[in-house]
Amino acid sequence: MIKFVLWLITPEREIMDKWYRLFSRERLDVKPLPCLSAVGGIPQDTWGLAFIEICAEGLASPEDLKNFLSGRKNVSVIVFSRPGKISNSEISGFLENGADDFITIDIDDGVLFSKTKAHIRRLLPSLNAARTIIISRNGNVEIDRVKRTVKTGFKSRKEKIIENLTPKEFDIFSLLLCKEGEIVGRSFLMEELWKEKSGGVNCETIDKHVETLRRKLGVYGKNIRTVYGAGYRYERRDALG
Repeated sequence: MIKFVLWLITPEREIMDKWYRLFSRERLDVKPLPCLSAVGGIPQDTWGLAFIEICAEGLASPEDLKNFLSGRKNVSVIVFSRPGKISNSEISGFLENGADDFITIDIDDGVLFSKTKAHIRRLLPSLNAARTIIISRNGNVEIDRVKRTVKTGFKSRKEKIIENLTPKEFDIFSLLLCKEGEIVGRSFLMEELWKEKSGGVNCETIDKHVETLRRKLGVYGKNIRTVYGAGYRYERRDALG
């Protein structure tokens, strides 16, 4: 299972605390670090997005960033600074040496989080697929793929744990929520769930599992929509789902 971590590397306590609170509220695994070298030794199964202030220890030049990223395929970087503290040519230098984006610390919180999700969606298979915790876009459904639990009702303050899903129902729901808003084909579900035995499984088997899954999820089951001739899509019908 891929683990996703977001690193904050800056000597400025105020911005560290502000962004830590922002990303933690969105259930991301956030790690504040004192310097660039502290990111060393990242396991291969850990993907990370590092926000690094250009004045942080260990990042004195674009060359430092290039050296840091050398051989690291599982780390992406967004560099940042205070407004007016860096020239356009310096920004270009960091971008040309491996940074994926540049921002200033006065960025709006909503824009910052949207940018973060966009970067992760593009650089990883998807934000949700990269985490052991899968959360619906409106934050009202949470799947823990390690503990294999499903929780609903975070936003509506009616938290509930759904405990009666079978292993296949749990895996189907995980795949649908990972790709929220996208069509997930029946053949894809069969291959993912039954692997080399998928050739002996027919579409009706998937349909029966989905039917039971919908019933067990209650109101949230209505968000699993049938796309006739294609498969299924998890897409909330209202603010609840």
